[in-house]
Amino acid sequence: MRLLKFGIAAVVAASLGACVAHQIRDRDDFLAEGVRTYSGETRERVLQAARTVLQISDPDDFEFRDTLTGFTGLRRYVLYAVVAAAQGREKWEMQTESDGKALRAAISVSEAGVSTGGYSTTPYEGRMASIPLYRLFWDRVDYMLGRRPDWVSCEQAETALAASKTGSASLGGLCGPTSNGRNAPPPQPLPPLAKGGRQPRA
Repeated sequence: MRLLKFGIAAVVAASLGACVAHQIRDRDDFLAEGVRTYSGETRERVLQAARTVLQISDPDDFEFRDTLTGFTGLRRYVLYAVVAAAQGREKWEMQTESDGKALRAAISVSEAGVSTGGYSTTPYEGRMASIPLYRLFWDRVDYMLGRRPDWVSCEQAETALAASKTGSASLGGLCGPTSNGRNAPPPQPLPPLAKGGRQPRA
């Protein structure tokens, strides 16, 4: 678990979910931003790609729990300031389903924790619904699967947000202040899928 000192504004933003524009607000938004369809891919390749994307963002603090069709990724974090602090946990829930022709993958992100200041303690819980966060996640999954040539760095993602006058808090979870892998070099993409649908051994 990473312990960081920040100003009170950063702690409050983190503990309240960092209100930003471009949010997933309904089912239509979720289906557009939280779900992707992959033809010619196996479930295990897509799950491995997604797991790598999360693992590299914070190698020491992610814990993974496998399920029959996906996984749950848990990341604990602590933010500390002189007069306030926040301690919480992100939850990334990845699910897949196949119709025999293509694989559908879905990701949902939430967080829960406790913020403290002075003599008060306030629990918080909610969905992390930032559309830029979901798009960065899928861009990186596509890179791992060899479907795009470039790994989108946190710096590149933040520059794009600044151009649209959207705060960098929108990327919290992959590029937040407690993500100690935010400046890590790009990982190696997965090997191409062998003929017959079997993934070659590394």
